[in-house]
Amino acid sequence: MTDPTHVTADGRRVVVAGAVERFGRLLTARRTRPESVAGRWELPGGKVEPGEDPAAALVRELREELAVDTSVVGRVPGPVDGDWPLDDSSVLRVLRVRIDRGDPDPDPGVAHDEVRWLAPRDVTDVAWLDADVAPARAAAARLDTWVDFPSGATEGQGVVVAVRHLDGGRAAVVVDRTPFHPLDHGWPDQEGDTGLLAGRRVLDSLTGALHDDGRLLVDAEVDVRRGDPGRTWVVVHVLATDDVPDLGDLVPLVVDRDRRDSFSRGHSACHLAALALNETTARFWSKEPPRRDSRGFPFLDQIAVQVSRIRADAAYDGYRCGKSLRKAGFDAEAFLAVRDDVAAEANALLGSWVSHGAVSRVDTDGDPTLAARRRWFCDVPGGPAVIPCGGTHVADIAALGTVRVGYAPTETGFEVLTSVG
Repeated sequence: MTDPTHVTADGRRVVVAGAVERFGRLLTARRTRPESVAGRWELPGGKVEPGEDPAAALVRELREELAVDTSVVGRVPGPVDGDWPLDDSSVLRVLRVRIDRGDPDPDPGVAHDEVRWLAPRDVTDVAWLDADVAPARAAAARLDTWVDFPSGATEGQGVVVAVRHLDGGRAAVVVDRTPFHPLDHGWPDQEGDTGLLAGRRVLDSLTGALHDDGRLLVDAEVDVRRGDPGRTWVVVHVLATDDVPDLGDLVPLVVDRDRRDSFSRGHSACHLAALALNETTARFWSKEPPRRDSRGFPFLDQIAVQVSRIRADAAYDGYRCGKSLRKAGFDAEAFLAVRDDVAAEANALLGSWVSHGAVSRVDTDGDPTLAARRRWFCDVPGGPAVIPCGGTHVADIAALGTVRVGYAPTETGFEVLTSVG
């Protein structure tokens, strides 16, 4: 006989609630009944029926109450064997949820008269049901870090939400919002920002993830790709001291602007070099390529790139030219035989684009968090250019002055060296 799922081991009834997350915000709903709680806010959910899995019960309740289809991606653990206290006979089990289908601004339904998406710092702005106060605050602490670097910001303020002491007298600090750009553990092309946090030196900025068990995973410890909904994605500021601010402190953050600017120039130049590579090598394709870039040229850069490293006012990209690329129709041997001529064509293109100038920006589709799928846009002639990118960039490519590339063969393909200025 299997254990019942609607009660705990000590016989208390399980009520499920959803920490519904979207774009770094938490969904809350205002109750209309019973009269004793009307006007108070809660994490939406309901009771688990006998024989019903708690996660399935929450999905059902959210469909019935808010007309949305959802997936349970994790848990907000509480102090009572992972649950939160309700009363002597019941516990609240809070599960992290993402909306799969349905209106992202759902209708409040019958039991509620208003729903609202709360940013992390707005969680205290509503009158919660007493039992929901602590779990709501804990759920807000599990929202992805809001990042301001896509807009070019280099200063800001953040509330400290997690701290971990590291070896060597260092510390890892996570805040709810930051202008710092972190190194991406999955595609480490641009180094993390350095600067100051509450006057303390930030040695590095890394991608981190919060696990449901409370662990802060940093850099190589992160075992899934950025954006996986089962983790909370955070920017980890590595401090040169273990003297850290307290949890809940509002701290100033200042990025080393000169260093950031040099990497932004290198990153924008890297993308322009990729576009020039795509355009000037188009004649070496004998078949329809597997992908084309946003300007209509074969996307050699994305198809063949193996490594990309952004440097101060420079970039390095390595490409593999193996059997699969040959089968796809690209004649790497012919290209490399005249690589200097192709580089001259590319440099002429780059000179024309930079002298013409064009707005350069990073689009987040309205998602302010580290987990957002960001894209670089630049309206170059023959454009617009659109490239998936999580880095930082100049506001106008005219600021680059000059961009030049050089191509060289390697044992497995070729490399591109890009320089600015």
